[in-house]
Amino acid sequence: MTSPSSEDRVAELQRENALLRLRLDRLEHEIASMRPIIQQVKQLQLWDFTPYGVHPDGTWVAVDRTRAAELLAALAGVDHWEPWTTRIEPRTQR
Repeated sequence: MTSPSSEDRVAELQRENALLRLRLDRLEHEIASMRPIIQQVKQLQLWDFTPYGVHPDGTWVAVDRTRAAELLAALAGVDHWEPWTTRIEPRTQR
């Protein structure tokens, strides 16, 4: 079996490079589209009112605790953010 010529190898590497550039462009586009979502999730004010014996008003929406924890864990996995270092504090009264 003969080894490919230098020209053939260069052409093969150029094709591979072009494919990798296309893939990289798609991944960068996907990352860019996710940034606003990540920012919004980071800014969510998840508040566990149970320990405080307080009932939030109608401006709050109920969220399943397990799903909220899974959402933060997923965010930490893709954004290298550490949501677990954020303390749960009571919402200030208006």
